[in-house]
Amino acid sequence: MFSQLFIKGFKLIIVAVMVLTVSLGFSNLSYANDENVVAQLKNRGFKEPVNLGVGASEVVLINAVFGREDGKDVVYSTANGGIFNIVDVQTNELLFSKQMDNISQVWSHSISKDGTVFIAALTNTNVGEVWSYSPQTKQLSKLGTPNADHQLWSSTTDEAGNLYVGSYAEGNGRIFKYDSAAKQFIDLGKIDDGAASYVRSLEYYEGYLYAGLGVSGKVYRINATTFEKEDITKNVPEIIGKPVEEVNFAYDMSIVGQYLVTRFDEGKEGAILIYNLQTQQWVEDFKLGKLHDGSIDDVGSFGFIQLPSKDNKMYVVHNREFVEVDMTTLEIRRTGISYAAGLRGGAILQFNTTELPGDSIVTMSRLGQLVVANLQTGKSQTLPGVMVASPLKLHNLGEGPDGNLYMTTYPGGPKGSRFNTKTNQFVTYSQGQAEGIIAGNNSDLYFGIYPGAVIQKMNTDTLASETLFELKTDYNQDRPYIMKFEDNKLLIGTIPNYQKLGGSLTIFDTTTNERNTYTNIVKDQSIVGLAMHNGKIYGSTTIRGGLDINPTASEAKLFIWDIAEERVIKETELAIDELDAPPMISGLTFGPDDLLWGAVDGIIFALNPETLDVVKYKNLYPSIKNRGMWRPVHIEFGKDGLLYTDVAGKLTVIDPETMDSVSLISNGPEIDFMVLAEDAAGNENIYYIDATATHLYMIPVVEGGQVVTPEIPEMETIYVEIENSSFEEPVIDNKISGWSSLFGTFSPNAMFEVSSVRAHSGENSLKIVDTAQNETVFAQSDLIPIDAGQTYTASTKLFLEDGSATLLFRYYDENGVQTGTDIDNESIIHVRGGHKEWQTVQAVVTAPAEAKYARIHVGTSNYFTTNGAYFDDMQLTFEREKVSTPEEPEQPVKPGKGNQPEKPGKGNQPDKPGKGNQPEKPGKGNQPDKPGKGNN
Repeated sequence: MFSQLFIKGFKLIIVAVMVLTVSLGFSNLSYANDENVVAQLKNRGFKEPVNLGVGASEVVLINAVFGREDGKDVVYSTANGGIFNIVDVQTNELLFSKQMDNISQVWSHSISKDGTVFIAALTNTNVGEVWSYSPQTKQLSKLGTPNADHQLWSSTTDEAGNLYVGSYAEGNGRIFKYDSAAKQFIDLGKIDDGAASYVRSLEYYEGYLYAGLGVSGKVYRINATTFEKEDITKNVPEIIGKPVEEVNFAYDMSIVGQYLVTRFDEGKEGAILIYNLQTQQWVEDFKLGKLHDGSIDDVGSFGFIQLPSKDNKMYVVHNREFVEVDMTTLEIRRTGISYAAGLRGGAILQFNTTELPGDSIVTMSRLGQLVVANLQTGKSQTLPGVMVASPLKLHNLGEGPDGNLYMTTYPGGPKGSRFNTKTNQFVTYSQGQAEGIIAGNNSDLYFGIYPGAVIQKMNTDTLASETLFELKTDYNQDRPYIMKFEDNKLLIGTIPNYQKLGGSLTIFDTTTNERNTYTNIVKDQSIVGLAMHNGKIYGSTTIRGGLDINPTASEAKLFIWDIAEERVIKETELAIDELDAPPMISGLTFGPDDLLWGAVDGIIFALNPETLDVVKYKNLYPSIKNRGMWRPVHIEFGKDGLLYTDVAGKLTVIDPETMDSVSLISNGPEIDFMVLAEDAAGNENIYYIDATATHLYMIPVVEGGQVVTPEIPEMETIYVEIENSSFEEPVIDNKISGWSSLFGTFSPNAMFEVSSVRAHSGENSLKIVDTAQNETVFAQSDLIPIDAGQTYTASTKLFLEDGSATLLFRYYDENGVQTGTDIDNESIIHVRGGHKEWQTVQAVVTAPAEAKYARIHVGTSNYFTTNGAYFDDMQLTFEREKVSTPEEPEQPVKPGKGNQPEKPGKGNQPDKPGKGNQPEKPGKGNQPDKPGKGNN
């Protein structure tokens, strides 16, 4: 019944390569001068984008959970890309599969006592959403977003069927409760008093929640009714043998009998400890971690979500082997069954076949295959995958030495993809997640892999890869975001590890294999821009370090590194008056004019390489301020002499002589990666990946072309009514008419009120104050009826004294549950500049099909602070084609009358006073109950 699949003796040399030929509807790309183009610059025409197809697809699982449905043993899981699957474990048949809209990946599934499966998901823009599956109705439903600033990483349920989810937000990890009866989210607050960003693991036991934090691996016990908290980390550091600050996450948790089984120190000791829930003590003489015996298998314990257990025996993976733990005596027995991966769910089941007698451990592989390890025979087998595959998210795009395009996938791979621009074929192969890609000599292509800043070299003829070195062990570096190849030297700029500041510059001589790494050469800043000229390396920085640490620097820098002297010989800020305090400068590239070009915010600039003085610049997108974290802007000079870039996430072409420019895509997702490459006809086109990250696109570039300007109908603006849009109505009992708090009560550090200190019109405005980096405050409008499918513009006037503020625009269904996805620079507009003056802030978003209502939110996002952000004159508008009223036909003149003069006093009559053009009010329809206070 089951065939055994063994994969033996392979190393990271080469894997079977799957070739996927995509029929694109064209075989030879050549374009005539009279072709229609959407834009033109310097006699170069740019056509509409062409979708080249999905770069890579495969079932990839992060998490799964085993249960029972309709009398069957089943496993519930979500493939990356958001496809929820149910597989019959006994027959290995797919029972159910459905796409969850806008979902990218799922880190946690939980099953309640009534069988409901809760899914803690991440959207394509890393916003945490909660979904549920009912085994009774077979319906998959979105329950909503607890907080748009938080990702969801862990979950558990209580005996009443309520869900608890643990979140990630930098310095502000929280627990949110979903009350299944009230159908509302409740923010239970921040867990520790420090800067924990993650509630990475979560369990419930007899009225208490147990939360594992990160990055420092603390554990808290929380009363689920009163939310009283106790740090129960206690003697964990002594058992593991290092200070709690160095314990990397309390990463995984599971309740087995009377014990809380917890895995600490992810990627280091990998130690499983046991907490006695009756005595409330950690078992001091139990630890399954590294043995430090020097063996190749000494890697510690692998991860888990749901531990397989039966008859007081539980099973974990330790040092690449299934290990049995007697939960009565805590004695350990090694099973001899090899398994070198984490447990994506787990159960003990019986198949009652000749091959699988008695009990077997079942789990899921990363590729969505059932893995069965029989405890009686000591043998394991991997069953064919039956789950529905989905596109993998593409992460990075670079041109190889062979002229092909190379992409990797996210999160963590597992595939790379090559696109042949001459034959229009994709080829996929095994590859980790590359933050940087750069071509070297001959057939060499270099990848900077996350995690661990692992540098690999691929032979593009064979797709075989080898690891050259890594920068984590000795230098605490993690993400090689910028790589350049100049004069046989591989230049690498990196971002440090979690809770670290200060990146590194590595110079690797590919002819001699000599390598030098220099850390923190710009104090507490990371390197995201590199270029080389006349024996000197030019660099630029981001103020950000690894996750879970605040920057200490206030502004990104430019620097010059002297290779011979091994030191920084110049360091400076970028002298452009329109800048505030930019957190990142990137895109450094030498042009044909020998100037050093780069990007910051919405600006493209050129510098004198000797002095780093600004020679010229253009602010292409003035509304973009203080943008950037890690990912560099891409700048390339074409054979046509034009500059191509994805500055500010917008595909833009610039004439570097005149600084004239055209934007090629006016709306839609941001552009994440861009490169130029030649097609079969030798024509250089633009290839790019946008924020949806599953497809590769191309913009054909032609000589000449005819710009097609579509006929634009005359439009009129319709104003939708917003209650108390200018905050002029009286405040009664501390309630602002038409407005409420998104997060319930707020502290004096983060609050809003109606103020008469400033007003754009009338007497009042809404004042936001937030003086705490780890608190968030938002005021939200009442639900506003809207029409699905219509594109609305939410706008406000803002006077920002200092700091930063945010406009957030969301849609809701008929039940008041959010629909659609929060997207940066579309529905989430962060304002970091324009201080001390009134400015207009707006978000333009199309209402999804299920939308019935909208809300406008204003406030401060996590890590934003301000002593005063004044919002006034809220508006919600949409455009529609103006319908002209046809003129009445002339009446024939009666005989004998002739042309009669107009009667005096009539002429054209003015509108009646006070009427004017009235805004159109949408129909009210049935109003839902207001959502519960937990999310207000």
